[in-house]
Amino acid sequence: MPDEMDEIIADFITEAEESLDRIDPLFIELDSKGFDREIINEIFRSMHTIKGAAGFLGFQQIVDVAHGSETILKKLREGEMEVSESLTAVILKSFDMVRLQLRHLKLKDGVNEGTGPLLRELEDALNSAQGGGKVPPQAAEAARPAEKTPAVQGPDKTASGNQCGAGKAFASSPEKAGGEKPGADKGESMQTLRIGIDKVDQVMNLTGEVVLIRNRLLNLMGELDKKYSDDPHIESLMETVSFLDILTSDMQLAVMKMRMQPLKKVFNKFPRLVKEISSSLGKCVELKISGENTEVDKSIIEQIGDPMVHIIRNAIDHGVESGKDRLAGGKPAQGTISINAYQKGNQIVIEVSDDGKGIDVGKVKRKALEKGLISPEEAQRLDGDSAVNLIFLPGLSTNDVATELSGRGVGMDVVKTNVSKLSGFIEVMTKKGSGTTLRMSLPLTLGIIHALMVGINGSTYAIPLALVDETLKISREEVHEIVDKKVLNVRGKVYPFFELSELLGNGEPSGTGHRFVIMVAIADSRFCIGVDRLLGLQEVVIKSITGTETTSPCILGATISGDGKVILIIDLGYISRSAFDTLRHEK
Repeated sequence: MPDEMDEIIADFITEAEESLDRIDPLFIELDSKGFDREIINEIFRSMHTIKGAAGFLGFQQIVDVAHGSETILKKLREGEMEVSESLTAVILKSFDMVRLQLRHLKLKDGVNEGTGPLLRELEDALNSAQGGGKVPPQAAEAARPAEKTPAVQGPDKTASGNQCGAGKAFASSPEKAGGEKPGADKGESMQTLRIGIDKVDQVMNLTGEVVLIRNRLLNLMGELDKKYSDDPHIESLMETVSFLDILTSDMQLAVMKMRMQPLKKVFNKFPRLVKEISSSLGKCVELKISGENTEVDKSIIEQIGDPMVHIIRNAIDHGVESGKDRLAGGKPAQGTISINAYQKGNQIVIEVSDDGKGIDVGKVKRKALEKGLISPEEAQRLDGDSAVNLIFLPGLSTNDVATELSGRGVGMDVVKTNVSKLSGFIEVMTKKGSGTTLRMSLPLTLGIIHALMVGINGSTYAIPLALVDETLKISREEVHEIVDKKVLNVRGKVYPFFELSELLGNGEPSGTGHRFVIMVAIADSRFCIGVDRLLGLQEVVIKSITGTETTSPCILGATISGDGKVILIIDLGYISRSAFDTLRHEK
């Protein structure tokens, strides 16, 4: 019985969290429209469902908080009260409290949050709104189910001298702008089955093992075919293994799709975040989101939220000017932050842009110099494109006064670290007076990848194929040195050249004469890596390396090859960051 009850509670927590995730963007849409009966109904139904389930399970604190906000929502949808910023703020507080209580239930830590102050605040807000006068006739008319009238715009809000209209301050994504009903789920008619993520992960791990065995079988069949090519049984066995190869690839793709989730699970939290931060800074900021239905692996979804919060926070605090300054500079008083996500090959690209003042590269260099993060010689050598990357140094902040949001030297270094952990890459593009764009390139999945197998001094390594632009065969004489750095001229363009054996600490390159070159493309950066041999393509399962020390930080993980050997996987992102940082500092 206890196990059954634990499962029921786990289902309740999951469903309640999903309901709360749907509510945040609805409130932003309600804030922009002023009054919309369908939106209020959707919010009301979600909270009512949470309250009912919590009551059944005996979670009285959740019931009390949900009931308080539900009472206000009921008055709003019936037109007995007017939508106001103070009411939405206190309802959002109640949702945050429910979310916090759900977290305690999930952790089973036995912590009970004090809900008394919040319940009194909900009651005061209800009494204050009811005593505030008659509800506008437009809202009362809109509340009638038999008739519908256009949504009423809320009053304009003024911040720092700029007019931030309630109907424009926080725009929803283009997908929702076309009239789709709030909270509508296009898959509602489909029958679904809820499966614990641990079970999906178990299937994914088993699939990975099947892929490794498939690779082993293919390797063995290749050897057998060479020795017994005339044997009809070998030919039949080859056909069977080839069919198994196709089935394994299909199974792998199906399991990977089970783990794929739309980015809107993360993006839906940002409209409220932008609203709260911009309001606290007295700025008017519009958020535009596109590509929110782009799907990525759940492991990426779980870890990309924090980096994006840092980026958005810095964009509002450092990038977007005050309304007064924007008007003085010939810009609209309202600033804009845009989030755009799209798939590019086997990578997911997320861009966060603002139309603010851009990054003052000179100020960044001065601050880095003042804090001792770079030497005077390095500051003199760094050009604009290189200096802008100083924002990722730990401890660097361009704010002269520390605030709750920034100025403590914590933020962008966290972004770079977290993106690097995901085998991703981040780049900055900025133009003074026009704005800044941060572009993150991340793998679609961290489990099974296609890899290019290469040979170095008798050892085999795997290189993620998604980052390989092309392969070349050159003579050693084609590699030149400029200021003690190796470069390679490819079709008239000069690229940095690195011997993989030297990067790995694996000794000098073996052999003489020709070299094989891998052109690596990470974001807009290109560089070349020299290897002894190209051994072909293979699907590999990334396994983390624990309990041992690798000889180089350039190792991403390991896999098992078709002949049963452990193969190390090269971290091209680390090589790119370390190599280009060195080149920039030595300019």
